Amino acid sequence: MKIRTKIQSYSSLFLSVMLILLSIIVLLAFLWISVERERDLLEDQASLIAENILSKDLISGDSDLMEPYTPDDGMVRIFGTDGRLVKSFTDEEDLQGLAVKAITEKGFDFTKADGDYVLTYRYPYPEEGKKLGMIEVTQPQDTLLDNLSTLALVLGGASLFVILLSILAGKWLANLILKPISIMSGTMKDIETSGEFKRIPLSDQSKDELQVMGVSFNRMIDRLERNYNQQQQFLSDASHELKTPITVIESYSSLLKRWGMKDEAIQEEAVEAIHHEAIRMKQLTEHLLQSASQTEPSVDMEGKIELISFCEQIAQTFRRTGNREIKIQSEFKEIYATTISSKLEQVLVILLDNAMKYSESGIQIIITREANEIFIGVKDQGAGISPEHIPHVFERFYRVDSSRARKTGGNGLGLSIARTLVESLDGKLEIQSEVGEGTLVTITLSHQILI
Repeated sequence: MKIRTKIQSYSSLFLSVMLILLSIIVLLAFLWISVERERDLLEDQASLIAENILSKDLISGDSDLMEPYTPDDGMVRIFGTDGRLVKSFTDEEDLQGLAVKAITEKGFDFTKADGDYVLTYRYPYPEEGKKLGMIEVTQPQDTLLDNLSTLALVLGGASLFVILLSILAGKWLANLILKPISIMSGTMKDIETSGEFKRIPLSDQSKDELQVMGVSFNRMIDRLERNYNQQQQFLSDASHELKTPITVIESYSSLLKRWGMKDEAIQEEAVEAIHHEAIRMKQLTEHLLQSASQTEPSVDMEGKIELISFCEQIAQTFRRTGNREIKIQSEFKEIYATTISSKLEQVLVILLDNAMKYSESGIQIIITREANEIFIGVKDQGAGISPEHIPHVFERFYRVDSSRARKTGGNGLGLSIARTLVESLDGKLEIQSEVGEGTLVTITLSHQILI
């Protein structure tokens, strides 16, 4: 089936279904409102009879006394406490055959009397708390049903007329939609054939959904082109990063093969160099794998931790391995929270590792709490980051200084991974830095269950 035919058929079918549903809703709403109005009228009439049943002598007096209280074309009946009919009044013979129901509580009843629908309301009339009997007010619903039938015919005719118009409108709509889609399809074929990142030509005058789709497509092409360029840059960076350790390992292994087994000094130097470069390769590989794995859903479970001691344990590890002073600062002795400890630990390891790489002096871990938010900051006294680089430091493979990054072993993945981990904890990661003053990276954990 052609798309033109699909648009015409589906639009007409959808409109037809909507009109039918709308008509049904209108009919039901009309019926409900009309019945509620009739019920209110009958209830008011029954209440009026109950107020005057004794004072006007409606029970023992003549039946004509009940005429003012009887609805048009309706009927009023009064029953005693034993359910026996005491008094009735009606001008309609068809209503006289209405069956008597032994009901002791007030309520409404929608029934048939001689083939016509009637609405009946039963109302008990007490005096000084003593129940005397039941008042029954009945009203035929012929007018209501006639109005409902008329409304159904009007809605049906109007719906049929609109459906016929929708068929013609669907044809015009198909022509209107297919023209820009054909342009988009041609652009896509050109991209597939040439392999170039082409954009769809758009008109600034149009503001419809097709314009939005075209803008989204062009934005997607921009992103694909940017990712492609970033991938090429990554391949270049990765090859450069891996080339150096591989060259070193190859050189020292050849040296060991020729001379190292007989010379202990050369052997120690070679083993130390190979070990160092192997660690660099391992770190780079782990960062790459970790960055790729962040798209997978996490199955880690949350748990209760005490943040001060938690950060102290991580800091102690870095004190031993890095021979660096790391201070924990907090005005609280204990801060408990429910979070995923493994992810939080990984973020802190990344931030402390960066702080040790890019600074020579002591490092501070600042922990504070305000309302339902926890702030964990890692502050160093390093060279800092220029303002123009700060908006990009969380981008994957972004490096502020390529030469310095190679010197320190950086690959531009650490902060990107850290931000992804923090966002998975429903938090956010922010950075503040001044050149020559150092850098402060702050973890904000929001909506944590604080104990």
